[in-house]
Amino acid sequence: MRSWHLLCASFCASVASVFSFVIPYCLFLNFQQNHLLHVVSNAMQVMLYLTPFLVVLAFIFYVIVLSVLKLPSKIFDLLQFFKVSLVFLTGWMCLVLIILFEDQVNGFDFETLAVSLFIFVAVLPVLAVGCISANSCYVLMCKKQYKSAFS
Repeated sequence: MRSWHLLCASFCASVASVFSFVIPYCLFLNFQQNHLLHVVSNAMQVMLYLTPFLVVLAFIFYVIVLSVLKLPSKIFDLLQFFKVSLVFLTGWMCLVLIILFEDQVNGFDFETLAVSLFIFVAVLPVLAVGCISANSCYVLMCKKQYKSAFS
């Protein structure tokens, strides 16, 4: 039964984290292009094409991370958030370093490394929303199962 709870929690986390990123980004694109009242814009393209891809990627990430970590017992677990952010930082830095070391023309670019660290810090609130939604979904599902088993 734990696997179904983890899958539902991962789906809830992926949807919450992706929409907490995509909706402000699309509003920013609409505001930047002065298309606040228009329907067709770059923001609609982002919503239609990028959102399903990001939901699938976030779901895979959260399934892997939540299955490895200990089960949540409370909604906001600071230790779990640090572990999730450490896993994300490790993967993100591996990707950035692969890109930096593959480009052998310019040598090592410290500006790209600094921007990638800034992007990581900017993504931390999105990871926090995902962790909180996954933990709340998991805790509520386990509480319902616990109540129905002993009623």
